[in-house]
Amino acid sequence: MIKILAVSDNPLKSLENSVSDFPDRYKDIDVLVSCGDLDRSYVELISESIKKDIFFVSGNHPGELDDDEWYLSKSNAPKTVRYINGRKDMHCRVIVFNNYIFAGFNGSLWYNGGYNQHTEKEMSKVVKSVIRKVAWHRLQDKVLNYPQKEVIVLSHAPVEGVHDLRDQAHRGFKCFRAFIEKVQPLLWMHGHIHLNDSRNDQVSVTGKTTIVNVFGCKIIEVDKRHVRVSAHCRIDK
Repeated sequence: MIKILAVSDNPLKSLENSVSDFPDRYKDIDVLVSCGDLDRSYVELISESIKKDIFFVSGNHPGELDDDEWYLSKSNAPKTVRYINGRKDMHCRVIVFNNYIFAGFNGSLWYNGGYNQHTEKEMSKVVKSVIRKVAWHRLQDKVLNYPQKEVIVLSHAPVEGVHDLRDQAHRGFKCFRAFIEKVQPLLWMHGHIHLNDSRNDQVSVTGKTTIVNVFGCKIIEVDKRHVRVSAHCRIDK
């Protein structure tokens, strides 16, 4: 079982106050996940308050967790750079945590050449790389006669046809569907798609995969193949 506090796109002052004033409410959280487009100070405040590491992917706006002045290029940075101060940049990475395989994809679909925008072809290369990494982990488990680990994905952009919009900036990636068909992850968390109210619930199921728009804040509990998503974090006093 794993319990995730997930945040994305919309910083909530009420959540800041809650984790600062009542950190014990979050003691059963296993990891903090950020799906992007949040200022690094906001996410780090939450992490430091609840004393949990951050698994993150960056969105398509600068000023995020990977925005260290000496952090010149995610693609060329040494591995040690991507694991600093409890922050784990998950873009194109696969990590085993709490007996689950975590994978991540940053940015959005290309629309004007700005920060962290990828063409479908570029992201397809990343997806294929991550599929190979997941396959390697699963092969290791098979050889060692271990139970197959479930896969949890975090991305900024949505999957094409699930929660995405018609405009170029907010369309999902087609190659994410290929990942779902090949890997069949248990859970996919994304951001980028804004809702009218952070308390709204946007959860869909594609095949065996539960897809969650994290916008604002969500608490997600995974137990075996059962996924439970709270529509909003319990931040009332």
